[in-house]
Amino acid sequence: MPAHPVDRRPTMSPLPSLVAALALTLAACDPAPAAQAPAAPARPVSSAPAAEPTTGPYRFDQPVATFRLPPDLREISGLTVLDDAHLGAVQDEDGDLYVIEQSTGRVTTVVPFGPPGDYEGVERVGDQLFVLRADGALLELEGWGGGEARTTTVETGLGAGDCDAEGLGSDGVRLLIACKEEGDGPYDDRNVVYAYHLEASALASEPVLVIDPDAIPGDRKLRPSALAVHPLDGRVVLLSSRRESLVALDADGSAAGVWDLRPAAFEQPEGLAFLANGDAFVASEGDDGPAVLLRFAYAP
Repeated sequence: MPAHPVDRRPTMSPLPSLVAALALTLAACDPAPAAQAPAAPARPVSSAPAAEPTTGPYRFDQPVATFRLPPDLREISGLTVLDDAHLGAVQDEDGDLYVIEQSTGRVTTVVPFGPPGDYEGVERVGDQLFVLRADGALLELEGWGGGEARTTTVETGLGAGDCDAEGLGSDGVRLLIACKEEGDGPYDDRNVVYAYHLEASALASEPVLVIDPDAIPGDRKLRPSALAVHPLDGRVVLLSSRRESLVALDADGSAAGVWDLRPAAFEQPEGLAFLANGDAFVASEGDDGPAVLLRFAYAP
């Protein structure tokens, strides 16, 4: 893949904290394998009728900004808000953090953090920055604002099953991890979201959200490709490339809204992040064309 001219020098100073509502300063991760948090009963699966797809609070046919991303980000797989001016992104082949200007889509810095691997999500919580690997491992990055990050890896145990961890978000006190594959056993044919408690450095033994994909419009599997928490109502929002939609979830796992992404004509949307005002950034992998980053205004 051809290189894109990017400044790899450590030009950034440590970035300020994320939005106060989602940016509590939390204890650092325990570098040892994560202990299991006390089991919490999974919330019931709703039997409510499937919500019909709508545009919701976004006009996906009218992005307020569209950016083409460099070839290095053709396999973009995760987004997070780093500060008021920058996003962070990862791709699912190389262990690099890409710092992107929100206003221009320009990559300002590339921060190496690890060897090649299947990296699927990135999330900043207060002063901590985490990267999610497909096997469920969490990598905490330190010194990422200075040009090359040091990592502490926590094995969550999700790699022992068929989770295929794909989405990473946070409600400020927990990291929320969405499994691409449907669960097994009591969660057979359901999609699940697990919580990693930051203060306890432990993964809850049971999912915190259990979603019935048959209660969500569409004739394809849900297979979440990203997860983010909406800053204005606190709902977990899943991005599904397969169903070409965003699914906003209530606390019981039922769909509060299903927002149709098809008007945006993405090739394969894989990254999702919300700004404090509700605006959404969605990133899509490239295949026939380049990877793209689009911003959509929040207009309830």
